[in-house]
Amino acid sequence: MKIDIVANGQLLDVSIGLDAKRSFSCVLSPPDGDVTFVDVLPEVYEIYTNILGVNFEESEQKGKPVRCGKGCVSCCHQLITVSVHEALLLTHIVGLLRQEEQQRIQSTFEGSLKRLEEAGLLRDLLHSHVNAFEDRALVVGAQKRYWSLGLACPFLLGDTCAIYPCRPFICRQYGVSSDPEHCGQVFQKDHLIERIRLSHDFGSAAASFDGLEAIKTRTIPLPAIFLVHGMLHCFERPKATAEVMIARFLRHVDKHFSR
Repeated sequence: MKIDIVANGQLLDVSIGLDAKRSFSCVLSPPDGDVTFVDVLPEVYEIYTNILGVNFEESEQKGKPVRCGKGCVSCCHQLITVSVHEALLLTHIVGLLRQEEQQRIQSTFEGSLKRLEEAGLLRDLLHSHVNAFEDRALVVGAQKRYWSLGLACPFLLGDTCAIYPCRPFICRQYGVSSDPEHCGQVFQKDHLIERIRLSHDFGSAAASFDGLEAIKTRTIPLPAIFLVHGMLHCFERPKATAEVMIARFLRHVDKHFSR
């Protein structure tokens, strides 16, 4: 990936070349001064939207268009996991909502945690995803147990995502070319889900990046973001200018999570 970021006053002109044939440009308006990775997540989301657009267009040209659409919410019943950075951003966003909406979301989160505790799954989810993410059997086993509970994402309102513009990386990059109905049988042996092949995995990259360098991968199960919110604020987060922070992350993505 060829990365070119040029400061233009308070804006950043970003040009990304995925290869010799695929490229795009965008203009970002990040915060001034030194920032953490959390502070520039909206800008990174915009970059990834462009990358995904290139990937999805290429897939469509090969006869495999994205079949996901509004009202298709099977994936919203899978376990959604987020990086520490995204967990902090999401809790902040909820705090900016109208009081009535905050209360509704908080109530839904509390209901999800109660169900997980009653099923004896909450501790296992946190351990497998925060401390033992490299143990794929443990992680997948916990995700299957979560799926069996039939819990919807706490941000799902009817068939609409309440935080769609700031939805996590894992949600953005989940695109299928197979019949969306098959997503409802995700853990069945004969399920026929065909994911769109992506050039870069920003979700995994964010979960293994501390704002400075690569770290051991750890994710937060989305229903637990408020439960661990206080703890997440205890860790020091590296800072840099937006230009440096974004470029640092993109290099991390390209080095470790390109396909």
